Amino acid sequence: MTTRSTIMHTVILVDDDRTNTTLIRMLLEMDGFKVVVSPDIARAQNAAQDGADAFVIDCNLAQGDDGIDLLEAIRNGRTAANSDIPVIMTSGDDRRQPDANKAGATRFLIKPYSPSTLSKQLNDLLEATE
Repeated sequence: MTTRSTIMHTVILVDDDRTNTTLIRMLLEMDGFKVVVSPDIARAQNAAQDGADAFVIDCNLAQGDDGIDLLEAIRNGRTAANSDIPVIMTSGDDRRQPDANKAGATRFLIKPYSPSTLSKQLNDLLEATE
């Protein structure tokens, strides 16, 4: 199990797969994170207004939304989130990684990924920003 964060960090999890988000949310919360689930870009942008320490964004969202569009909005200051906030992009298709990296992803994880790997990466990124 990953070491619990001493500060409760807020992570916005942007993914339209309810089964995936339920599991990831539960496991991240067990590791000490506050998790806000947003199934689409609009709700993720609204959630960012309440503050966030990191994003985990799936590249492929429902209704033709592309998580990379949200990443670009974050990096270009078009959201309430800090433009240099840690953003982990995820996808089941490794061909999305170059586009995610070009758009400014902090990290990229191939689905399915281990929840403990995600938690460790979030802890590492957030410790580096403190």
